[in-house]
Amino acid sequence: MFEEITIPTGISARPLDARLIALAAARASQPQVYERPVDEARRLFVEARLPLRSGDGLLTEDRTIPGPAGPIPVRLYRRSGASGPLPILVYFHGGGFVLGNLDSHDIVCRRFAERADWLVLSVDYRLAPEHPYPAAVEDAYAGLLFAANEGASIGGDPARIALAGDSAGGMLVLATALRARDDNGPAIAGMVPFYPMADLVDIGEGESYRAFGSGDVGLSTPDVAWFVHCYAPDPARRGEACASPVRAESLAGLPPTLVVLAEHDVLVDEGRAVARRMSEAGVSGLLVHVSGVNHGFISTDIGLTEVPAVLDIAVPWLAQRLGA
Repeated sequence: MFEEITIPTGISARPLDARLIALAAARASQPQVYERPVDEARRLFVEARLPLRSGDGLLTEDRTIPGPAGPIPVRLYRRSGASGPLPILVYFHGGGFVLGNLDSHDIVCRRFAERADWLVLSVDYRLAPEHPYPAAVEDAYAGLLFAANEGASIGGDPARIALAGDSAGGMLVLATALRARDDNGPAIAGMVPFYPMADLVDIGEGESYRAFGSGDVGLSTPDVAWFVHCYAPDPARRGEACASPVRAESLAGLPPTLVVLAEHDVLVDEGRAVARRMSEAGVSGLLVHVSGVNHGFISTDIGLTEVPAVLDIAVPWLAQRLGA
């Protein structure tokens, strides 16, 4: 049920882009994320993605929505002149459940917002280790519920909702869809997880970890192990469906899904496994394999042609399902 395509078309393997090699080398020369105090790691993660873009004609609004443990900060994006009610794309940022916020992934949300007449709702879920699993899942689901129950109050159409997110946010996309399915929650028209974390159990296992886990190309095995330790300190819970979606008893009944994978990524195997299990369960979708890039490429601002190439596929695919 899943069609697979590659970017560039027909090319499944390329050396890592030289600009990404330079970024990875600069990172390797500094103390690693797991060697820093959490507050410092968070600050550096966001600062590496600043300044925020402006002058793109988008309208943004920072506000809060109700959450299970108090108000959740969110940021809304829309094109100037877009008339509502607009479809709603709920976005969950990456950062291993420990790093990231509305600013760190502002550029990704802007890239989505500038390409279609829809409302992008970026959710600043609670972070670990202060708020371990399942706090992030609860806040992500609250974002979906707000879109469904209160979307009209922000100019959205509660009947047309999609999900997207990268890395940890990609896992939250899958976990939110699983919870919506199991709790008879809001309908989701489609979802796009970018290189999702999908398995918190077998850290360091498998071909992609062996190939890329050293950190020479970016995200390393010790990085993932540290994120998992912070986010899910109880090993007994790491195999739960909303913590490791690839281990869910069934992925049947999930909405159409477009999975984006980066070739040089420790997580490429588990992302591919998610797509395979969804396809076997009868879920329709598309697997986009991007060669020559690493984990996190979608949030870079270094002129990679692969970024617009991916969005040129993902945005129309989502827009078709949302009627945007």
